[in-house]
Amino acid sequence: MLAKNHGSHTAFEAHREGLRAIASIGDFIQEEGIDCDYRVCGRFYGAHSPKHFEKLKRKINAQQKGLEIDAQLVQRKDQHEEISSDFYHGGIIQTQFASVDPAAYHQGVLGKVREAGARVEGFTEALAVSKRSKGAGFDVQTSRGLVRAGDVVVATNGYTSRLTPWLNRRVFSIGSYMIATEDLGGDVARSLIRRDRMVVDSRRIVVYFRLSPDGRRIIFGGRVSLNETNPRVSAPRLHRHMTAIFPQLRTAKISHSWMGFVGWTFQHMPHIGRHDGIWYAMGYCGSGVALSTYFGTRLGQQIMGQEAGRTVLSDLPFRTRPGYYGNPWFLSASVGWYGFLDRLGI
Repeated sequence: MLAKNHGSHTAFEAHREGLRAIASIGDFIQEEGIDCDYRVCGRFYGAHSPKHFEKLKRKINAQQKGLEIDAQLVQRKDQHEEISSDFYHGGIIQTQFASVDPAAYHQGVLGKVREAGARVEGFTEALAVSKRSKGAGFDVQTSRGLVRAGDVVVATNGYTSRLTPWLNRRVFSIGSYMIATEDLGGDVARSLIRRDRMVVDSRRIVVYFRLSPDGRRIIFGGRVSLNETNPRVSAPRLHRHMTAIFPQLRTAKISHSWMGFVGWTFQHMPHIGRHDGIWYAMGYCGSGVALSTYFGTRLGQQIMGQEAGRTVLSDLPFRTRPGYYGNPWFLSASVGWYGFLDRLGI
C-alpha cells in the first residue's frame, strides 16, 4: 500500500526507518544506563492456521534486499521447543526483537530528563493552545495557569483529543487490554515459554504475551470486545483467550488487569512533522515504546534545526478519512469483521 501510494523508494526508506527505530532503543538504554530489564530475547510469531503458516513461510523466503531480518521457520512439530502449546500451526522466530519493562523504562527516561535540567510538571492538563497575537510562539492554557512557549510539541498518540483538532482527525485510539497471572513459580512459568521469547500471533485481532521480568508470571494482552470496556470486564475474557493457548493455566488466577490506548493511523504508519507551527510525533500503531523514543529524538533534532532529524516519514501526507472527527465509529464493525476472518483461519 505504501509503495502504491508513494513509490517504491519511499516505501523502502520508510521500512528501513522502522527497523532503525526498533534497533535504536537498545543502544539508547545501554548508553544512558537505564535499568529496565531490557534483553534481546527474540519473538515467536505463531501461525494460528495452516494457511497463515504458509504465508509466514513465503514471507521469510521473499525478504526484500536491504530489509532482511533474521527469521527462522519453526514447524508445528518443533514448536514445543519454544512454547508449550498445540494452539499454533508452527511459526517463525524473529531474533532481533527485545523485551523491556515499560514502566521502569519510563521512570528511567524521566530521571535522565530531570538530571539534564528539564522541568517536568505532571497532572497538568493542557486546555487550549493558541498562537500569540503579537510575536512568535504560543500560549498554552493549562489547569495550573498559562505557559508561553516558543515551540509546542504534541506527542499524545492514543490520547490525542479535541485540544488539537487537526491531529484528532488523523489518529484514532484503540484500547489494549492486559492481565497478569498470579505467581506461578519460576519452573511453571518458564516451562510455558521455554526461551523467554516475546510471543505474538498471526490473527488480525492479535494477542501478545510474555513472561514477567522475574519469570514467574504470564503477562497476556489483546482486544476482547467490539467496543471499549473496563479491566474488570476484559479480565475474564482475556483469561479465556489465554487458556485456549495454555490449557495448563485454566485454574490459574489473575492478579492484575489493566488497559491503555494505543494510537493508530489510517496509513498504519507513524507520522512526524509540523502543522500550523505545532510539532507532532504520533501514530505508532502498537509499537510505541521503541518508536516514540526514536521519533521523539528525531523531532527534537528537527526543532533544533539539525539535519540529522530529517526522516522520510516527515514527507508523508498525514491523511484522515471523510466523516472521522476523533470518534472511531468504524472500530467495532472492523473488529467484528476481522474476528470473523480469524475464526475462519484465513
